[in-house]
Amino acid sequence: MAQTATKTNGTTKVADTLPSDGDALSDQIKTLRADVASLAELVGEIGKRRGAEYKAAGEAKAQEVRDRGEEALREAGKRVAELEDNARGQIQANPFQAIGLAAAVGFLIGYVGSRR
Repeated sequence: MAQTATKTNGTTKVADTLPSDGDALSDQIKTLRADVASLAELVGEIGKRRGAEYKAAGEAKAQEVRDRGEEALREAGKRVAELEDNARGQIQANPFQAIGLAAAVGFLIGYVGSRR
């Protein structure tokens, strides 16, 4: 604190009138610390909020992809079942042709496998 001197009855009296530079600086530092703490808290809240938003968006996208994958799997299963039914019908309609085709495929696999 700054001090001023006054004379009364021949004696010098020191009176505190203004805060010193050190006290003012200390008050400013306290204010600055409080402001920084408030700012850090605000940034933390914003980060949490955005993190929650991104998490929800990611989960929604994952569910969408999962649903599309399940739908594709169902469609592939239906297609395989159709091909199986078609193959079964062809085998029943032309059994000798099916046996000949199976023998040819078996011979081809055996020939390719024995060359190694």
